[in-house]
Amino acid sequence: MEAIINQLFEIEKKATEQNLDIFERNLNRIQHELEELGYKIINPIGNQYDERDASIEANILNPSAKKITKVLKPVIYKMQNDNYILLQKGIVIVE
Repeated sequence: MEAIINQLFEIEKKATEQNLDIFERNLNRIQHELEELGYKIINPIGNQYDERDASIEANILNPSAKKITKVLKPVIYKMQNDNYILLQKGIVIVE
């Protein structure tokens, strides 16, 4: 399922970059269905980078950088036994 979520994330990212709003409703519906299945997908773009955050692997382009400027893979959690478990670490670029 992570592979499907990653592909949907890429489609959503490309649609946003190209200002293709025609897919927004469909992508939101898929996101809702994934949440109903117990998945939580987090896109940390624009967040402040915290090296203590175990859910993210970062490529830091500038040692003084603090902001996540690009997300290559989202953070994916799955609900199991009333708790979210980390399925995939987010892979980000910090500039």
